[in-house]
Amino acid sequence: MILLYIIEMKRRFLILLSTIFALAAISLVLIQVSQTRKSASLNESLFTISVNNAIDDVFAQLDQMKVEEYMSQKERYQLMQYRRIDEMNEKMQEIIRNNSDLFYDEDRVLFGISTQDSAYAKPHARLLPSEEAALSQYNTLLNARNRFLSMSGYSSDKYKKIVAGNSIDPTKLNYPLLDSLIREELIINGAEKVEPFIGVWESDKDTMMYCSQGADSVKLKNTPFKYIFKTHGMMGVENLYVVLTFKTSSIILGDNAKIYTLLSMCMILLITFLFIFSIRTIWSQRKLDEMKTDFINNMTHEIKTPIATIGLTCEMLKDPSISSDANSLHNFVNIISDENRRMRVLVETLLQSAKMSGKKFQISPKEIDLNGVVDSALQSFQLSISNRRGQLETDIQPIDGTLFADELHISNMMHNLIDNAIKYSTGELYLKVSTYQKDGFAVVEVADHGIGIAKEDQKHIFEKFYRVSTGNVHDVKGFGIGLNYVSQVVALHKGKISVDSELGIGSTFRIELPLM
Repeated sequence: MILLYIIEMKRRFLILLSTIFALAAISLVLIQVSQTRKSASLNESLFTISVNNAIDDVFAQLDQMKVEEYMSQKERYQLMQYRRIDEMNEKMQEIIRNNSDLFYDEDRVLFGISTQDSAYAKPHARLLPSEEAALSQYNTLLNARNRFLSMSGYSSDKYKKIVAGNSIDPTKLNYPLLDSLIREELIINGAEKVEPFIGVWESDKDTMMYCSQGADSVKLKNTPFKYIFKTHGMMGVENLYVVLTFKTSSIILGDNAKIYTLLSMCMILLITFLFIFSIRTIWSQRKLDEMKTDFINNMTHEIKTPIATIGLTCEMLKDPSISSDANSLHNFVNIISDENRRMRVLVETLLQSAKMSGKKFQISPKEIDLNGVVDSALQSFQLSISNRRGQLETDIQPIDGTLFADELHISNMMHNLIDNAIKYSTGELYLKVSTYQKDGFAVVEVADHGIGIAKEDQKHIFEKFYRVSTGNVHDVKGFGIGLNYVSQVVALHKGKISVDSELGIGSTFRIELPLM
């Protein structure tokens, strides 16, 4: 009772410890996820600020630029012509101002109703050479200006609007320049590791005036990065927006944040792995401890029985009436011999299992007759089978190949398999042993109609000290090392072992040993 109480206390402690570990691991994961989200949110905000600053800087640059620098080539050429006309008008007016006595002397110069009309000397007027040169220069400029007017379709109102920058046609904007400025400012403002898609959207007409290569116009219209043109020197067109999307997510983490996040995730994975490994190890150790406890209990029970039998028999032999009876004496001596043999088998089994556990254990293979070993093992169990009134069926087929194996261990292996088949058969005993050759292997099968093995137990039955529960720990004798010993023998011979079993129907153990 005390031992069971201690085991139960250990079990509760392990459950409590596992729960604490699980809660700690979950808490750590939640904290890290929360911190990662906060970091991502902060970096997204910083990224948005960087983009906003970049666009503000672009608009500031456009404000400081001359109007022709962000116009189309055709518009710039037209503006150049208009400015040339304006320059010639300025020079003509300067000539008039510098020679006002001449140009406004109606007795010497014929001048029209406008300062832009030709000025000619009157026939009777006498002019100095410098005055004649001034009139000639004025008329030359006038003729050149008139040619520019006829070629460019000059309109004073249009020129004034262009110069004032109050009605530039959005279709004539220098969009490649705008695209280049935005990309440059994004780099300057720390958003150099993103690939922007840039567009200009006229919202009232729902028209994309410009899209950079690879951009999705639908995404550009719905982007949160939307900026209305607000330059003072450029234009006054309403509902015109610069819009941006990005090839990568807008949730951008800095290099340091990425490294820290990666390290944190690695630590979480490491801690999770260590947690799972620790819990599995703790429960495995607990299970191993329970199996060892069962082993000690079983071994104690197994050894105490022959010791008690031998002790009782020795006490009986002290009785003079028995020692004088030859038949009784013979029977008691046989009992002592049987129990002694039984104890020797137990000790030998333990020693062999201990040897098998050593990493340096070696076998002594030689050419053996597998069918002969199987037949010898069956012979040693004939009495046990007869006492159980069991049925033994054999299917021993010839094996052509040569089997190199350790005969002692192969014999012990067969004894364990046959003994298990007998021990775990309830009611009428049925045992079938078969040998045959298949795909370069010598195959041995031991089948029974016993209690069978549950699926969840089948993957553990070859583990050391593991025993399938039968409801009473002592109703079937054994240490839980027999099948472990069998599996190790098979492994040392580079063979294969498998089991097919169903509860209440029986089990079939199959051993495959390689032939030469």
